[in-house]
Amino acid sequence: MRYNRSLFTVYSFITRHLFQFCTKNFHLRPKQVFPPFLLSLFSYFCFKIKYHLILTKNENNLSFHGIGSLRHSSPSTRKAQFSDYPMRPSYTTRRCAYGHTQGCTLPIDEVASRGVIFSNAYVGCPLSQPSRAALWSGMMPHQTNVRSNSSEPINTPIPENVPTLGSLFSENGYEAVHFGKTHDMGSLRGFKHKEPVAKPFTDPEFPVNNDSFLDVGTCEDVVSYLSNPSEKPFICIADFQNPHNICGFVGENEGVHTDRPVSGTLPELPDNFDVEDWNNIPTVQYICCSHRRMTQASHWSEENYRHYIAAFQHYTKMVSKQVESVLKALYSTPAGKNTIVVILADHGDGMTSHRMVTKHISFYDEMTNVPFIFAGPGIKHQKKPVDHLLTQPTLDLLPTLCDLAGIPVPAEKAGISLAPTLKGEKQKKTHPYVVSEWHSEYEYTVTPGRMVRGPRYKYTHYLEGNGEELYDMKNDPGERKNLAKNPKYAKVLAEHRAMLDDYITRSKDNYRSLKVDADPRCRNHTPGYPNHEGPSARDIIKRK
Repeated sequence: MRYNRSLFTVYSFITRHLFQFCTKNFHLRPKQVFPPFLLSLFSYFCFKIKYHLILTKNENNLSFHGIGSLRHSSPSTRKAQFSDYPMRPSYTTRRCAYGHTQGCTLPIDEVASRGVIFSNAYVGCPLSQPSRAALWSGMMPHQTNVRSNSSEPINTPIPENVPTLGSLFSENGYEAVHFGKTHDMGSLRGFKHKEPVAKPFTDPEFPVNNDSFLDVGTCEDVVSYLSNPSEKPFICIADFQNPHNICGFVGENEGVHTDRPVSGTLPELPDNFDVEDWNNIPTVQYICCSHRRMTQASHWSEENYRHYIAAFQHYTKMVSKQVESVLKALYSTPAGKNTIVVILADHGDGMTSHRMVTKHISFYDEMTNVPFIFAGPGIKHQKKPVDHLLTQPTLDLLPTLCDLAGIPVPAEKAGISLAPTLKGEKQKKTHPYVVSEWHSEYEYTVTPGRMVRGPRYKYTHYLEGNGEELYDMKNDPGERKNLAKNPKYAKVLAEHRAMLDDYITRSKDNYRSLKVDADPRCRNHTPGYPNHEGPSARDIIKRK
């Protein structure tokens, strides 16, 4: 049965995982303030309410993880305030949702403080278009055949007969609307899209704002819609771009970036900034050659990297303010009281871990482990992040939303509904492992890889050179010691190789037959980004 009113709001941010969700340091003091009537109403009608959905998505990296691993000497004390917020906060946030104190996103933390956080959430690809196409269709990248950021004919649109999030909800009586960036290869089919209109604004501290102009327009459109929402159930995606500006800060605005005015002390570098053994890392040691932004950053000083983090935090704060505006609009109407908010991401950012910037081939947690947060009526708040479940937003978002909304899930969708956990019930169906895939960014360097995350260990394999990595995520969450060649872990390595084989067979992944196309001229220097010599692979291709 359907619910009459109640909304479903999904804020999806392309953020980077907040480096391990820092569960041990999770010290928020949440206070459940749902009106008793609302709690009783939802409990009584838990299978009758029909939700509206608001998906908010930002193109690249939000400040959850990477920044989460940093320390801050003066934690924020500002209270988040929303107009007519149905669960008005009565406490001061001193730590972010994942336990850190630097680069907090208070509006998002406010949502997290009264919801459920899935800390072990991994995306199907650490790259925008493949991840987005997979996310909105509930399929892995090799199933959508969208494997890079390239357009047609290299990547082809999602077939019309493939059920998507938008098509399922629109066919079941929802008004499906999308605002902001697409970059989806047809996976947003079913949504009514409004193209963002760039709006002028000034930002003297960090003038590189190629994407921010569009976010201003997107925010205005979403606020306008939510201030007077549809009378019928709806699902709405607000697709913000920031902090994607960090890509322009590095790539298009070349330089060492020490000339930007930064108010206050520069952020500290994460504990896993340095690489202990370049010779023990396969393939990814040459990202400096295959990715132009890493080419630029390969010889940066530590101060250069700290300026990078400062810029990233700045862009994150910008989008956080826009999220706050959206939440205020939502909670200024009666619809806000019946809204479930979901915060998630399609991939992360290197955030200077392993000396990496922006996003590319690596499967480190900074790239693949993303925020995945649910809050609202019927969601049973948990004080600590859920860390005993492996979740895959790429696959699990669609069945979870359908389940909560009472919409049948197509049998071919491989994801798991997390509704039982969200309702405080036992989660009977779980993932024994989750997977992330890589093919190429723009086809100029093709080095396919797969990552398998098990309950404790993370295994990665690259076709180039048959490279392998194995990390103990309990004792080495920063992924600094590759155990793949350690004889003591031979059994663990074999177990995770078997997991990958199982995934390839079960999902009909053609991974083993994919091509490798890496220019040998970009593999000649001594391993390690600081040893980079010559142009990047993209530069070489442009010269041909």
